[in-house]
Amino acid sequence: MERTDKLNQLKQFNRPWEYDCCDIAEKLVELSDLPDDGQLKNELTDALYHLKAVAENPYNSDYHRVLFNVLLVITGFECF
Repeated sequence: MERTDKLNQLKQFNRPWEYDCCDIAEKLVELSDLPDDGQLKNELTDALYHLKAVAENPYNSDYHRVLFNVLLVITGFECF
């Protein structure tokens, strides 16, 4: 698959309601192997909710959708 095709796939943001930001944050903390007293997960969750809201706005650039979808791929919640 060409890079352009992969980028176009990552720009898609068709099912945002299927992804729970808490689950994504938890998986990112797990993958980071950083110690977490709960604060890291809370801050990541807040940031992900904000990113998700920005990505859902059709008037914003594709960069937000790509970033959110890259996080989904990294955490294994979405596969291409």
